[in-house]
Amino acid sequence: MLALAVWVFGAMAFMPAFKSHSTRLVMLIVLITCLIIVARLTRKDNYRSYLIAAIASVVGVPAYYLISPVTGHGEWVFALIVIAISSQWGTRPGLLAAVLSAIEYGFFTYYQTGAVTDAFILAGLFSVSALIIGTLVKHREIALVARAHLADELEKTSETTLIALTRALDARDQDTEGHSERTAILAVEIGREMRLKEADLRSLHLAALLHDIGKIGISDAVLHKPGPLDEQEMALIRQHPQIGYDILKNIPFLNPALDAILHHHEKYNGKGYPDKLSGDAISLPARILSVVDVYDALTSHRPYRAAFPSETALEMIREEAGQQFDPQVVQTLMRTLPDKRKLESE
Repeated sequence: MLALAVWVFGAMAFMPAFKSHSTRLVMLIVLITCLIIVARLTRKDNYRSYLIAAIASVVGVPAYYLISPVTGHGEWVFALIVIAISSQWGTRPGLLAAVLSAIEYGFFTYYQTGAVTDAFILAGLFSVSALIIGTLVKHREIALVARAHLADELEKTSETTLIALTRALDARDQDTEGHSERTAILAVEIGREMRLKEADLRSLHLAALLHDIGKIGISDAVLHKPGPLDEQEMALIRQHPQIGYDILKNIPFLNPALDAILHHHEKYNGKGYPDKLSGDAISLPARILSVVDVYDALTSHRPYRAAFPSETALEMIREEAGQQFDPQVVQTLMRTLPDKRKLESE
């Protein structure tokens, strides 16, 4: 009904009572305003494209009368409307705009010889244009969907490959087997609790999976040493974030994860490595990964000690809040782990 009312209102522009340029200009402005309002009010409606096509075709009526005296021809106004509707909404709305535009053109040229024939010719030309453009739009949409699907499949394949890589890395040491995947799961839970965006959560997940990949460059003699490491060996271990960063920095889809990989051993008080960052200068994903990495290490068996109970590990981490760890991340860990265990028990 709304489309019909607007269409009738616009068609009145060809009547003698509405032939002043000022009136047509006002009507053009009103119709364009109606088009904008309808477009906003019908964002979620299935018939939106047809409604917009009907109103847009009416916009051509006052526009035709304003332009035709200057150019001598105003048919191209309707052609532009058909092209715009077809390219934005597809074939069917474009055909509706084409038919209505031809009818409107027939209305205000009815007194001319051959007006009916011209109207039919324009209807055919507009319809063919709508079909061609609508088909191109459809193929473009299919191509975009296919490309998005391919990108999604590539991302899934890449993540599967990364998981396999981290498992192979963890398998070098039975005591750290599964560490990267457990760290990734808990890090994402903490990040979600701290309201990270989905894109940041994905990056955090990748960073947690790959945070120790730099240990590929550290000898097994150092990694598997059963006792405490000396200062020279610790210096080698401290190189693994930078080694990991250098390995991954040329892989584009991992770029958002690189900062957390490089800085997951920074300390909140500025005494960490490799860059001695402190406080909020350390990115939130890196601060989350720092806490979760240590928690999983404390609750896992090592050759030189048994695994700590979760409560003991949490207490040890709580004591380092504000020193090694971000206090907010520590509080979130304290809140999240009991809730997680409660859900698992149920």
